[in-house]
Amino acid sequence: MKKCLIVYFSQTGATQKVAERIATGLRTANYQVDLYNIKEKNPPDIMGYDLLGIGSPVYYYRPPFNVLDYVKKLPDAPELASFVFVLYGTCIGKCGNVLREMLMHKKTRDVGYFYCQGSDYYVGYLKEGYLFSPDHPTNDELTQAERFGQQVALRMNGENYKSQEYDQPIFEVAYRLERFLTSRFYVKLLYSRMFRVDSKKCDKCCSLCMELCPMKNIFKTENGRLIWGRNCLLCGTCELNCPTEAIKSPISWLIFRPFMKYNVNKASQDRSLDYVRVTCNSGKIKRM
Repeated sequence: MKKCLIVYFSQTGATQKVAERIATGLRTANYQVDLYNIKEKNPPDIMGYDLLGIGSPVYYYRPPFNVLDYVKKLPDAPELASFVFVLYGTCIGKCGNVLREMLMHKKTRDVGYFYCQGSDYYVGYLKEGYLFSPDHPTNDELTQAERFGQQVALRMNGENYKSQEYDQPIFEVAYRLERFLTSRFYVKLLYSRMFRVDSKKCDKCCSLCMELCPMKNIFKTENGRLIWGRNCLLCGTCELNCPTEAIKSPISWLIFRPFMKYNVNKASQDRSLDYVRVTCNSGKIKRM
């Protein structure tokens, strides 16, 4: 029996759903499939696996830093086949391209690339009143994911496969500037130091932000003060889910407001995307 390892990052469950359906498709071809969400546990060594799948949401038009770190640390594996799957809310950007290129440099054999939409719970857009790609992935997209798993199994058994074209690059200056301003250099050395907590609003017994942080990057001092480490994804989960609205992340800075408005305006006019208007208060998102 051939073995497949699927490693993915999922915060809200969308990427996990796709991973599970791809696994279902592979299991119909008699594969043993092991799934690992890197938010919850460290994946095993790739030794002994025939196939590796990498799944990621899109953060700032690229893979999140933790997904990049996982792939970067993989050893060269010319005996391994690999595939990539990506979920995006508004724009897929370079996410799929980056992961595919990284796996190519690890000398793995490309056997597939899949992407679909996923509900975009990015605090910057939600606070502008927009939830993009709501209720995605749809049942149809999940069916496509399962079919993709079956196709990968056929390619592993020798079916002809020509690698898919890479996603078209984004040339717009606004997107390039936003990607630059949210690079790891700035996140680590600047933004991760700039989270602010209103001590009058914060319930020091709550600790929800600490529990929900995918990187376990938030700590509490002996006097109950919250501090952020340097291992931040700039995902905004802490700010989005705070029930007392005590947390302000750099995403809420005025410098980022024009980017949020530009992105929301552009995405809301894209006929290939769904969206609903929402309110976002006290950690709750309500559709209007």
